[in-house]
Amino acid sequence: MSAEAEIAKLVMLEARLLDEFRLDEWLELFSADATYWLPIDETADPTFTSSIIHETRDILAMRVEQLMRENRHAQSPRSEIVRCVTNLDIDLDGADAATARYNLIAIETRSGDWRQPGLGEKHFYVGRSRFDFRRHAEGWRITAKQVVLLDRRQPIEALSFIL
Repeated sequence: MSAEAEIAKLVMLEARLLDEFRLDEWLELFSADATYWLPIDETADPTFTSSIIHETRDILAMRVEQLMRENRHAQSPRSEIVRCVTNLDIDLDGADAATARYNLIAIETRSGDWRQPGLGEKHFYVGRSRFDFRRHAEGWRITAKQVVLLDRRQPIEALSFIL
């Protein structure tokens, strides 16, 4: 299988694991030094400016632990999400590094009843995604994930799951 095909397969696997709430497996796709970033200003340095989310793999591991094994009101009941990945473009940087860019549409809903306002409504998260990959002994790993939401400068409510 070509490197491009391996990267494309990994991008689709990442989306599927998130959709299926298989977060422990999802986390294993990331290298130890990986970052996850939802910027407000994608041209700014996230270590000096505000972001919607800017996390290291260690913080992602804490988020996964909370979502998977702790009772979180913001995810009770848990969101059902479908991610649509389109316009995938892969650039190889030698044999051991690659970048993938694609457009993302994530549709999220949480079931509930009249006592929980907002439940049962669909929320749409649309943006451009970028992954950086590096080949490790065990295969390709994500070293950076960035999602630039179209509505990033607007109030974002109820983002209590992983995009």
